[in-house]
Amino acid sequence: MGQKSRLLHALRIYSRARGGADRTIANRVQLFEQLLRFLFAMGIRIHHIRQTPLWSVALFVQTRLCEGLKPGHAQNTLAAIHVILDEAGAGMVNTTCSNRALGVPRRDRRGAHRAQTREEYEQTLERARAVDQGLAHLLELMFFLGLRCTEALRAARELAGWLALLKAGADRLPFQYGAKTNRYRVIEIISGLREQTIGTIESALAYCQSNNGNLITGAEEDLRTARGRMRDWFYAAGIRGVLSSHSLRYTYAVNLALALLHEGVSPAEVLDRVSNAIGHGARAQLMLGTYMQEIQDRFTSVVIPRRKPRNPSKTVLGRHLPGPQRTIRSNRQMKFRKE
Repeated sequence: MGQKSRLLHALRIYSRARGGADRTIANRVQLFEQLLRFLFAMGIRIHHIRQTPLWSVALFVQTRLCEGLKPGHAQNTLAAIHVILDEAGAGMVNTTCSNRALGVPRRDRRGAHRAQTREEYEQTLERARAVDQGLAHLLELMFFLGLRCTEALRAARELAGWLALLKAGADRLPFQYGAKTNRYRVIEIISGLREQTIGTIESALAYCQSNNGNLITGAEEDLRTARGRMRDWFYAAGIRGVLSSHSLRYTYAVNLALALLHEGVSPAEVLDRVSNAIGHGARAQLMLGTYMQEIQDRFTSVVIPRRKPRNPSKTVLGRHLPGPQRTIRSNRQMKFRKE
């Protein structure tokens, strides 16, 4: 096994050991692999990932920023580097190569998306129907349930159960299969849109039953090609930019917040409930600063406490062991020579 192949193999092992969804593990590998290519292009040779010079990480990030890398992508790349190097036992990477130390600008989500008005939503649906009826059903599920596009794509098997619960009088729907990283959450039904939500799920279920159980079927009838076809159809329908499909989650958040405020729920509780309903946990600041920009004036009385810094994450395999012992464990698993 060559040096580069051995490093790539180690990279995959470390990413898998840290855990997460399959897509997260793959993305982590892809982002860190850019650093390895940079090291080889600069003539920097390392025998183990933990030997990556921290100054080379800083040089890599600054080079990518000069090339026009967006702040969000830069933060994701640096987060992947932190995870892999920490798993490999590199030491001070989280402090020496932090976003602040390397001058990575903060990501500003304001203006990236916004909630759609009813007229804009109808126009979006009209363009989607001109491309494919399944795409229109997918957007309707996003609008009424606050789903991500991939979640709506995978929610076909949940539709029958959701419909039965709604007809039985439920006002909340359990959701796990198909959710991001399969994290369980409870979707709240917007009170003023209950009947429309039931009609949307009924029509989407009928469409799935006549189309192999899917809203969108890929060329190879798997999730990967279905997602690719969905993205192509979004582009064909002009659903991108500020009013992309993700903006429908903003619309759901605003509609749910207004409905809860109308029912007399306190603004602080509204932020928490909306955050949980769309799958972000208790992140009131994210809700207020990103998803509810149009109605921020309704929450002026809310005081959001400053978040406590969390402890550095530990490895899934051997989280009870200190760093050096975890490194030895990884070396033995991959049968590497100890330097």
